[in-house]
Amino acid sequence: MVSMDFPVVESWEEFRIFEGELGRFLKAVDAHPKIKEALEYVMSIGGKRIRPIIALISGKLCGGSYDRLMNFAIASELLHTASLIHDDIIDSAEMRRNSLPVHLKYSPEFAIVFGDWLISKAVELVSIYGEEVVRDSAAAGLRMCEGELLDIYSRTGEFGETEYFECIGKKTAYAFAYSAKIACKIACNDRNYMESLYSYGYNLGIAYQMVDDLLEYLDALKDKHSCLESMTLPQIYEKKFGREKAVRETLKLIEQFAEKSIQSLAPFPDCGEKRKLEKIVDIMTFEMLEKRLSAFEFSK
Repeated sequence: MVSMDFPVVESWEEFRIFEGELGRFLKAVDAHPKIKEALEYVMSIGGKRIRPIIALISGKLCGGSYDRLMNFAIASELLHTASLIHDDIIDSAEMRRNSLPVHLKYSPEFAIVFGDWLISKAVELVSIYGEEVVRDSAAAGLRMCEGELLDIYSRTGEFGETEYFECIGKKTAYAFAYSAKIACKIACNDRNYMESLYSYGYNLGIAYQMVDDLLEYLDALKDKHSCLESMTLPQIYEKKFGREKAVRETLKLIEQFAEKSIQSLAPFPDCGEKRKLEKIVDIMTFEMLEKRLSAFEFSK
């Protein structure tokens, strides 16, 4: 099931189609029983499914079909899941989506290898699209690893605004940009559309990560908990401005990046797919903040 942060997505055909195809993939996948068990576990405990949904909508916006895009959509979810599994090990996470993370459900050793299996499976799935898409998939993985390394060193080294935005750009935003841009490449290979969708996904990813960091800073995330915490923008701003201004400045930047994401869709004609992409920006930023921060009071 999709995270209840995004209930509207459940009514979209892209979500229903993806969940059905993901279920068929899980049943048909050829793997060791322990791998299949873990795969079914991580997929059953939920997830926003936003990256594959963005891929399907972006590809449809560019004239593609869901059938043609599905391998890529599933691969994007597997790659994201692998990053979360490895991230949970690094952060000594104790809970993920109100459930045990894989390294506690099984073991850290198993979780590492299982994450590697997910990455390999994602590459296998996208191989049907040819060398260029495989190369782009590898580039996405490399950037995510670089972002994770920057995140690790945020706890010990010099880490300010510049380092923060480089970190979340590589760790989070590039995955959103990749989901949108490569779906367009599979559908029509229009360079202008690809650049627009890359910008859409990248700015959305930056805004979303800042939302997540702000909610964690304000202790508004109850469905995940880690023993080790990374340095985030609100913490950086608190040292410079104090707590209340740190929150205000972070909210201001979230709004700016969300607006950039929506404006990136300007080249596309008004249609259902474009409106859905715009709605995703809204629910991943403003609606999430409104829901989660209703219990908090601070000066705006």
